[in-house]
Amino acid sequence: MIDATFLTQSPLFRNLDETERAQILFIGQRRSCQAGEVLFREGDAGDGLYIVVKGSVRISKQSATGEEALAVLEPPAFFGEMALIDVSARAADAIANEATELFFIPLQDLRALIEVQHHIALKILYALCEVLAQRLRETNERYMSIFTIAQWGGSNPDGPLPVP
Repeated sequence: MIDATFLTQSPLFRNLDETERAQILFIGQRRSCQAGEVLFREGDAGDGLYIVVKGSVRISKQSATGEEALAVLEPPAFFGEMALIDVSARAADAIANEATELFFIPLQDLRALIEVQHHIALKILYALCEVLAQRLRETNERYMSIFTIAQWGGSNPDGPLPVP
């Protein structure tokens, strides 16, 4: 039997009750990865959602200068959630940063579950919206700090110049 503690710690599933978590465990599967193992590449089809149970995963994009790490995710982080929302290709690479244990939930199975179990769907989608809103706030803050430094060199003690 799989220890479901990681589901109670995951922001996406912590609001589910024991029976609902059991349904998630039933459709998901444990996966072990070695350091450097590619889970998916930017442009791949989104086939499911991952939860980091142990270890860490690097989310990155390729640039002209090589790999640019966007984030390093540790337990209880999840990734691949954009596949739940749209049918677009993966937006970045996911690579095991070290020996890592994951819980993978296939997209088709999760969608089937939330279509039948509306109370689970509401809990998961609400939690997903909360996490995405937080990520958007963090991205906005990073963007504005980079924009401010690039635009004004970060050296204007009076702040940004007024727009003409």
